[in-house]
Amino acid sequence: MTWKTGILVMAGLALWAAGLKAQTPEQMGGIYYAYPEKDVADAQLQAAPDGFKPVYVSHYGRHGSRWPVNAKIYKHTADFFQEQQLAQNLTDEGKAVWKLTTLCAGNAKGHLGELTPMGERQHRGIATRMAVRVPSLFADGARIEARSSTEPRCIMSMAAFCEALKEVNGKLDLRRHATPGDMDFIHHKTEEADMMNSDVAPWRWEFDPYRDSVSRCPAVAARLFREVPDTPALPLFMRSLYDIAISVQDIDGLEADLLSLFSADELKALWKAANYIQYVGNGRSPLSGSSGPQCVRPLLDEMLTRADEMLESGDVAVDLRFGHDTDLLRLVSLMGIDDYGIESEDIDDVATRWPNYRIAPMAANLQLIFYRDASGQELVQPLLNEHPARIAGLNETAPGFYSWPAFKARMSATHIEK
Repeated sequence: MTWKTGILVMAGLALWAAGLKAQTPEQMGGIYYAYPEKDVADAQLQAAPDGFKPVYVSHYGRHGSRWPVNAKIYKHTADFFQEQQLAQNLTDEGKAVWKLTTLCAGNAKGHLGELTPMGERQHRGIATRMAVRVPSLFADGARIEARSSTEPRCIMSMAAFCEALKEVNGKLDLRRHATPGDMDFIHHKTEEADMMNSDVAPWRWEFDPYRDSVSRCPAVAARLFREVPDTPALPLFMRSLYDIAISVQDIDGLEADLLSLFSADELKALWKAANYIQYVGNGRSPLSGSSGPQCVRPLLDEMLTRADEMLESGDVAVDLRFGHDTDLLRLVSLMGIDDYGIESEDIDDVATRWPNYRIAPMAANLQLIFYRDASGQELVQPLLNEHPARIAGLNETAPGFYSWPAFKARMSATHIEK
């Protein structure tokens, strides 16, 4: 089924159902999905081939869990509830939910976009596991370079990560940077990519009516209102309520179970539309000319060049970079990691093969761990969210490991035809 045609294709529907069977309500939060610590703890990584020892790590991480960035979601829900209350159209459950959204708004006041304590813990955990995974790179005097986007939540994520490393070994030579000069690769932007991510992008003209049609959430509306409001404002209200609901999982101690309001089908529909918006803006979408992935070419080039320099000089053991979900979604799509470099216009196909909660949950990260043997042969082990990552179309030298020259050649040649 595509949003352009609205045609149901049974094979595609079956594929969609198969792809969703393991999803949880929290995963339906997309990029608000809190980092899956338990899944990471259970991850099984292949050991390096005999004779290979770790020599360098290159990392890019998204900031950790945060409060919502958009104050309008609270205003939209409050205004709509107020309007329905004046019309005496709220059920008792509607009044209770209104109180919960007001509680969430109060909790977020003064904190919009800030890293939450949970976000700090996520990065501390990732840092500690990295040090355990390759302890030789965190020996006394090892130089660690950390660079962050100038956004405070990214700087705070870097601080939490580095603090945990210092607790592992207080004798590390750890240097931190958050300078506008690094933004050219840490969080690079282009006018074309910004336009395709905007609400007025040409592709939205046909998509937005589809999104409104699946955002009415009749089951939720029937619980909140005596009569379902026949108003064009209902879809926006439901999306705002959904945005508040999915953010609760990222905030400690906020007792507001709003996710359970939505049926499984309603959550899937809301997430699927939001996921598609992110794919068009950040994936290899034909609708956007892949402007998003092209945007991170400077980041990938910096990582490749830096790796070559550090493998030759040995000056730095670990390079850490902290940025945003858009950058990681784009980088993974550009690199073709785990087949996320798909090109599609089909919403169900994108939802099945490019789920944003698997690529860029809160605190998502890409790690490239480099190994070398006595003969000088170099291998790279890519990890996405601390799980083994496969590079589409590139043969492994050993399970989970790629020849660095072949990996570099593949990434250097990565380009997107417009």
